[in-house]
Amino acid sequence: MPNETCDGCGFDAADYSHEDLLGTVRALAPMWRHTTEGIGESVLTTRPASGVWSALEYASHSRDVTGVMGYLLHLALTEDHPVLEPPPPETPEPTVPATLEHAIRELDKNVARLNAKGARMSDGDRSRPITLGDDTVDAGWIIGHAVHDATHHLRDVGRGLHALGAGAPSQQGTLVQINSSSGGVPKTALASATIGRRGVAGDHQAERRHHGRPWQALCIWSRDVIDALDAEGHMLFPGAAGENLTVSGIDWATIRPGVRLTIGAALVEVSAFATPCAKNARWFSDGKFRRIDHNLHPGTSRAYAWVLEGGTVAPGDAVLVEP
Repeated sequence: MPNETCDGCGFDAADYSHEDLLGTVRALAPMWRHTTEGIGESVLTTRPASGVWSALEYASHSRDVTGVMGYLLHLALTEDHPVLEPPPPETPEPTVPATLEHAIRELDKNVARLNAKGARMSDGDRSRPITLGDDTVDAGWIIGHAVHDATHHLRDVGRGLHALGAGAPSQQGTLVQINSSSGGVPKTALASATIGRRGVAGDHQAERRHHGRPWQALCIWSRDVIDALDAEGHMLFPGAAGENLTVSGIDWATIRPGVRLTIGAALVEVSAFATPCAKNARWFSDGKFRRIDHNLHPGTSRAYAWVLEGGTVAPGDAVLVEP
């Protein structure tokens, strides 16, 4: 079966296990919300350039694609090699609801159905074929395509919002510390590191259920946030919560999915806020590790990032927001 790749966004289905794909599917609605939260509907419905969709149009398109992928997956799993007509050569403009939140809710419903079907699949189910015009793919490809489409267009939205003046302001900070481990927390400091498309060379996750996907290649956090939390009586330090890169001098509350940063020789793009893990409870005086949950305490969360361009980094390197 074909392995789906994309020169435009760097997607490569070979980078994802089946569990990685489903974990990404489950993360899609939060990623869409966090990329667009706090931005006025007038901006979300504005096209940043001629021929480039608005955030609302992209979300509606991903809603539709996720729904279609769920339908195709149902056919692949319940019929013996179904054969369908090819998709239209031109991508149709989506029907948009009144607000972006409506589109995200509809997307989330389609995501839930797709995830439920995917979670029940056996290894054999993943190779069940379906033909779309001249192309034969399998059930596993269908889930990968849903992930590719949604994450690709999320990044389009991030760039579009920046072009419309709704992104993070340009600013400069400093890389304070690079952190790595063979799994678990805390991570320990490195004198320098090579960053590749899968993150800091030599860094590993002990548990992959919630970690290690391409959009989680790097985890970045703010030394300024760490210091503020310690002033509350907590016991955090760079690397304690598992971030790979600890930075300072950045207005961390302005960092959101879709924002790009250069860190030393590397160029990265924020993909999502990291969900806090119970393994970090030890660093909090009251054990309440959700103190760094973006949904509860905006501006304090760690951030995951894609690596767009790799390179060598070292403490003291400049960190540029929207260079």
